Amino acid sequence: MIRNRVLAVAVRLELLLRRGQNPERGASTVEWVIIAAVVFLLAITVGTKITSVVNEQLAKIK
Repeated sequence: MIRNRVLAVAVRLELLLRRGQNPERGASTVEWVIIAAVVFLLAITVGTKITSVVNEQLAKIK
């Protein structure tokens, strides 16, 4: 019973160590910053367009 738990912990540690050594494990911080900036600018653009359309429609109502 204890031997099985120790073995399970050892397997988990080995997987964690191997994951850290994988060079293709995911995007770096710089890549995430660029992605976040693009999404932010896209959201600003869409928000500006929606605001513009709403203001035009509001002006027509008045």
